[in-house]
Amino acid sequence: MDFSNNEEGALINLLARSIDVELQNDVLHIPPHIGTGYIRRIKINHKMHIFIRNFEFKLEWKLTRNNLENDKNLILIAFHNIFKSKYDSLRDPSGLLTATGSLPSAMISSVGLGAEIIIPAHVKNTSIVIAVYSDYLKELINDSGNNYLIQTLVAGSESFLFEEIISPQIQDLAAEIVNANIIEPLHRLYFRSKAEQLMYLLLVELLKRDQISIGAINNVDIKTIYRVRNKILENIDEPPKLEDIVLFSGMSKSKLQVLFKQVFGNSIYNYYQSYRMRQAADMIREEHISVSEVGYRMGFSNMSHFTRMFERHIGVKPKKYATTRK
Repeated sequence: MDFSNNEEGALINLLARSIDVELQNDVLHIPPHIGTGYIRRIKINHKMHIFIRNFEFKLEWKLTRNNLENDKNLILIAFHNIFKSKYDSLRDPSGLLTATGSLPSAMISSVGLGAEIIIPAHVKNTSIVIAVYSDYLKELINDSGNNYLIQTLVAGSESFLFEEIISPQIQDLAAEIVNANIIEPLHRLYFRSKAEQLMYLLLVELLKRDQISIGAINNVDIKTIYRVRNKILENIDEPPKLEDIVLFSGMSKSKLQVLFKQVFGNSIYNYYQSYRMRQAADMIREEHISVSEVGYRMGFSNMSHFTRMFERHIGVKPKKYATTRK
């Protein structure tokens, strides 16, 4: 299978037709009556494309991808909130609005989970998407068959979705791609190397997860899991109560815990703690707020407790992190 018929590579063409605009040198410029911004396609080879998205629509837009059976081996790797406007809200693959203040994150999913694409109104979409076929990814990975996650990615047979809050290193690399102005003879070489580096760095993070068996996931389950995730992050200074979250989800306790850990790589409580420490680190890194102020914003009255929690999840004390990130 390659990028020739009904695939992610054609999605930009589908959007272009729906808003009655022609691509110019593989760039779709959003007309003023629709919104602002652009989508850029970078063709690496017949197995991998890159899409840079930086746009905002005035009205909600819905697109439906047909004949997804032809593309069951296509994997979408999306790096969200990697532009400077990263504190804008985004939508997850199910179309649900994620929590305001989303951190830079990466999603890797099978294409079948995105049959219906919802582009919300008045929400900045700032992302890099790598569309790659599982057989191409398999060529790059020396899999011994011992890791469930890698097996799932390269098998191309089950529906899956994993999300990871990305590191500053991945953010910086993504920014390089967005801002790159490469001369034509080296254009494809540059973007292929950067795309493969992005995938490598993301997989390094994903392989740190506990080894668990991975089951197929459907769109209904994804919507529920993201509703739960958003509920947890509504009040970042209040730890989630599992019994309330289970009731809110409508799932059994065991199913909720299994699916949440499968998607996000952590238990509900540990995800909450990790998320707010990553958010604290991001405030220190990007907004240059004092450590004590960040601690108070995160709901800590005891700065020693904040320091211990920060070091546990980030790896260094917050004051040291502040000096190394300037």
